[in-house]
Amino acid sequence: MRFLSSKTLIQAHALFLFVLAIYLTRSPEVVTDSDVVFMLGEVLRIDRAPSLSRPQSPFALCGILLVADALVDLILVTKVPQISEILAMAEAARSASPIPIGGAMRTNPFMARLASLYSEIWTLLSAARFCLFFAVSFFIYQSKPSAWGVDDTGSLGGYGAPKASASGLDQLKNRVIFTYGFMEMMFWLWIYLTLREERQEAAARFVEE
Repeated sequence: MRFLSSKTLIQAHALFLFVLAIYLTRSPEVVTDSDVVFMLGEVLRIDRAPSLSRPQSPFALCGILLVADALVDLILVTKVPQISEILAMAEAARSASPIPIGGAMRTNPFMARLASLYSEIWTLLSAARFCLFFAVSFFIYQSKPSAWGVDDTGSLGGYGAPKASASGLDQLKNRVIFTYGFMEMMFWLWIYLTLREERQEAAARFVEE
């Protein structure tokens, strides 16, 4: 049984991204040294985030990207009406009409399309984001020293050790990125399952409209 709607969850997620962006911009150590990041990194033996000076730190750019992501989500979830809102408008119109107009949703293709638009958009976004963050998290997890057969202090410099030819992907291999990717993966799976429940609940009402 659902306690929160998908719209509420998405809005709460956007608020979380705003707060996270503020911390990354002003006090990134609050995020990098948090208990969640530490415990998850220790359990899975994932390296710490590289120590970066403020001028070279990418956290400010990450904060800007998170704010942009949150704004896009808020605009979409606010402007695209949910199925329940469309059904409520159809019910209100039917109640206010002096003439019985049963089956308005079934006979009006525009209303039917508009009712499914919210679910289609967020189902696609939640599935795509789940796959993206699953790929990032799996990439970091399988790149642990144990996966390479190399010890943390081995001859190859160890996992997370500074390398002269480190690629951009190597910078992803730390517990901060893994923790964020893992949490995002779980959240978007939650959204996907919530959307599926909402579609099932609205199906019966849709037939009546």
